[in-house]
Amino acid sequence: MGLKEELIAELEATLQNFHHILDAVPEAAYVHPSANPAWTIGDLLYHITLGPAFIRTEMWLLCHATGFWQIVMNDFTGRVFNWGNALFARQPKRITRQSLLKAYAAGHAGMVSSLRRLRDRDFEKSVNYPASFVAELEGAVTVERLVRYLVRHCDVHAQEIKEALNK
Repeated sequence: MGLKEELIAELEATLQNFHHILDAVPEAAYVHPSANPAWTIGDLLYHITLGPAFIRTEMWLLCHATGFWQIVMNDFTGRVFNWGNALFARQPKRITRQSLLKAYAAGHAGMVSSLRRLRDRDFEKSVNYPASFVAELEGAVTVERLVRYLVRHCDVHAQEIKEALNK
């Protein structure tokens, strides 16, 4: 199995994990605080669904507009990204299990499609992330590192949801 297939398999496992998370959380619990002090359980679930679209965009920029991406990758952009991330995760509309499934499935399908279209040389490209953008990605970031970050991102938030439910 090559790297591309390995990453797609990891994304497939993450999709299944997301389904397990949703199966474990009753919709009535979406309004309860999570173990992440900034968000409710519903906010965290919605935030997880945003990950694939954001990572897919970053992956495209890394592969097709590396110079541009490197120029905009700075502390100011990091602050704007983190502000927007917090804003978008708090949706005023009612979040439902079905809307979360639909959103994650669309993001997941896009990620897999993008990965399948990548050329071998795309996996060799990288950009340098400042800590202010995404602290866990500080340093040289490749497509592989972006995809694996997405997997860990889901796992970390799933753990925060699990901790909240166990209280």
